[in-house]
Amino acid sequence: MRGTDWLIPDVTFSQDLSAGALSFTTSIGRQFKIGKIIFKVSAAITEKITITLDSVNGSAYDVILREKTLVGQKDYVFVPDEIDADFQSGDEIKIQCTNANGTATISGAVKARELLH
Repeated sequence: MRGTDWLIPDVTFSQDLSAGALSFTTSIGRQFKIGKIIFKVSAAITEKITITLDSVNGSAYDVILREKTLVGQKDYVFVPDEIDADFQSGDEIKIQCTNANGTATISGAVKARELLH
């Protein structure tokens, strides 16, 4: 997509993994481009993160953008490939993290820009 882009305020999330797995979906509601998604954890964890395109066209069009297993890690940064970075109005990003071993809190931010034409 071409055009002017404007920084969107960070979309933040947080989950105590001892209370349950993380399952968060953005609500951006307009055309956007992901710059990166930052994950920070209060203690080293071994869990799987899944980042999915939640398509405006329905679940048949949802696509996993990245699955990453953190092994003894406290942070992770997802930077999408250029082809995976642009989203249409109504698309959202679903962020999940398992809690099989988690006793820490995972938090983070989606850094994105609104695409204007």
